This record gives sequence, C-alpha cells and structure tokens, in this order.
Amino acid sequence: MPKTKSILLLGAGGTLGGYIKPLLQDALPTAQIISASRTENPAIGLAHRRLDIHDTTTYAAALKNIDVVIHAAGPFNHDPTALVTACLSNSIHFIDIAEDLSFIKKVNQTAAAFKHPTACAVSGCSTLPAMVSLFSQRFADMPALASLKVYLNMGSANPVTYGLMNGLLQPLGRVLPNGKKCFRKLGSRTHHDGVKKHYGNYPAPFSDGIKIGTRKVPLTFHAGFDRSYINIGLAVASFVLPYLSAQHLNRISRLLLWPASLAQKIGATEGRLVIEANDAQGNAIAETEIIAKKDGLKLPSAPSVWAAKALLSNQVAHLSGAIELADLISASAAIEWIQRYGYEAHVREP
Repeated sequence: MPKTKSILLLGAGGTLGGYIKPLLQDALPTAQIISASRTENPAIGLAHRRLDIHDTTTYAAALKNIDVVIHAAGPFNHDPTALVTACLSNSIHFIDIAEDLSFIKKVNQTAAAFKHPTACAVSGCSTLPAMVSLFSQRFADMPALASLKVYLNMGSANPVTYGLMNGLLQPLGRVLPNGKKCFRKLGSRTHHDGVKKHYGNYPAPFSDGIKIGTRKVPLTFHAGFDRSYINIGLAVASFVLPYLSAQHLNRISRLLLWPASLAQKIGATEGRLVIEANDAQGNAIAETEIIAKKDGLKLPSAPSVWAAKALLSNQVAHLSGAIELADLISASAAIEWIQRYGYEAHVREP
C-alpha cells in the first residue's frame, strides 16, 4: 500500500491559507494536511504542529514525515534560508506564496546551493510572479513580442491585515525601474466584458523581466482596486508617503485598517488579471484575461495547490532544486482548472 502523503501548511488559519486548505483537500483527497503555527492553535479541521519560522529548534519535530511544505504565513519579510535548507536537507518539497522579490531570490539561492538536491523549491506561487509567468509562456512562439503589460485588479471586500496594508503602502510615490513614480498617475483599461477599471503603476516581483523561452521580456505592472475612491486615495498618498519615516508608515498602516474594514462592507471580492503581449511599437498582439466575478482570492491560492499536486506525482520526479511553476503545469491546464471552478478565462491570439 502506498504511503499517505503529508502536506504541512504554514498559515492555514490566515486569509490565503484558508483558501488553500479546501483546494488541497479537493485536489489531493488522500493526502494528510497538517497546519503549522508558532502557537498551539490548529486551523479548523486540520491536525496541527508547532513551527516557529524564527526558531529553528522547532523545525525537526514539525517536519517529521512531511512530503511538502507550503509556506503561506506572510508577510514574507524574513529570511527563509533556514527553513528551505531544513526542507531540502530532508527531501521535503518547499512551496511559498511570496510576492516579495528579495524573499524569492533567497529561496532560489538557497536551493541552488545544494549540489545534489532530492526535492524542489518553488517560490512565488501566487498571482505574482508564478501565475503571470506561467501564462506568459503562451507568447513564447511570437517573434514580434517585445514587452508585456500586466494588470491586476483586486476586490476591496477581501480581508486586509496590517502586513498587507503596510506592503501596499510602502512603494507608493517611489521611483520604479521604468522611471515613473509608483501610483502617481492613474490610467484606465476596458476589460473583456466591457467593464472599465482604473490602475496605477506598481513594482512587480521580477528583477529584469519574465523569462519566456530563451528570452527575458520586460514588463510593466499596473495594480488597482474595484472601487475608484481607493485608487484615488492611493494616488494622493503617493505624494506624501515617500517623505515619511518607517515608524510613521507603520502607524498609518495600522490606522487605515479601520477605514479598510468599512470599505469591505461596500466592496466586492471580484478579481481580474490581464497579461498583454505587445510588439516593439507598443501594440497589443495577444492577451490572456482571467476574471473572477466573486471570491477572487481563490485564484492566488491556486498555484501553490497546482505545484503541490504535481510534486507529489511521479511525473516530475526528475526535477529538483529551484524550479518554477511553469515546470510543473502548463498554461492550458491552469486555464482548464480556472474554468472548472467557474471563473472566466479569455485568450486572444494574434
């Protein structure tokens, strides 16, 4: 009888962890899913182990007989080296949902340091960078491809934590790699269903573009919320926040949690993602658009589940070390999953 696979889910009681748990149970019904946190506070319906990310003495017991670790306990502002090392040293696959570029780099550097790894590390398994990078591979055979534009629109009814608020505010008004200031000027886009949304420039967790085939393709990232007054507020804040100290920013982040909770009551959970391919003149030549009319947080939770399912199969046993989501699942398979769960996926070819 084959051994039951075990998945340790860090942050199972959090917002995205709460979405990942049922998706894992659906995708891997025979797997044992175990929650982990620094306190004895198990997620509802899951077995529990104590693991404090900052206390390496808790690692050994928590990782015993585990096949995959999914790190969904943000914010991702800590050093993941010790945890990744502990996982790969024990042939345990490591997955995280980080969007922080420095965190992702540290995970990949740690995995690359292993001479003969027997497990994989897949970092950034969320909307950005993993899902965007995955869907961008559709453009690999387009010789006219010169750049990408990525648009992410988020629902204001989704839960907001201090970490999310602080991370959202930090880059506002700062100079981006393209020379423009983050969220200083708003633009708009009309989506596939005719709905018009507003966006501001925002930093993307890609150091020098997205690898598509043998090329690195530059991109610009545009973020926005479903309610215009939030986007306008962020644009106004971009004139002030760059001049504040970290201490003042932390204080403002906590103060804004109260109005954010009010915005939840009149907002929606809709989410939209567009990856647009452009030629050298900036003309759109192809695009993929994903629309979640409700329950949009299920989409950024999905890539970690896709990765876990693939890693626990025999089909990718030849892979090890630092890999990407695109090594584990095709864009067409991901779109099939999205449509099966009732979301819209629109693909426009050249």
